[in-house]
Amino acid sequence: MKRYNRTKEELKKILDEVDRNFPRHHRRINEITMDTVLTPEEAIAIAKKYHEENKEEGIVSEEIERLYFDEGYTFKRDENNRENDDIRPAWRVTVDLPPNPFLFEDYTLIISDRDRKVMGMLGQNGQPVEL
Repeated sequence: MKRYNRTKEELKKILDEVDRNFPRHHRRINEITMDTVLTPEEAIAIAKKYHEENKEEGIVSEEIERLYFDEGYTFKRDENNRENDDIRPAWRVTVDLPPNPFLFEDYTLIISDRDRKVMGMLGQNGQPVEL
């Protein structure tokens, strides 16, 4: 593991920056500061429809309290020009899996607020999964 020789002040500055930006990507329903195309109920309905059509495992959580909203979720990165990244608002809907001692018990469907459809998935470890 690489070691960094940072002062306490430098480390505090980095942590403050993370704290300041993190909420933008993990907003609860009552924390959303922008107008959305979808309501929380519509986002859940889209996730349920996708889940049924693709015969995925688990059960889509209908608890609105478990929804997250991203004001700027990156759907696609352009490595040659980061200004061309595909970034748009998105809902995160949790799908609960049956208990398993070897795996986490959920994964997340990413629903584009603008496109009104499932555009991605985060696996049990929080990493993007190809659809």
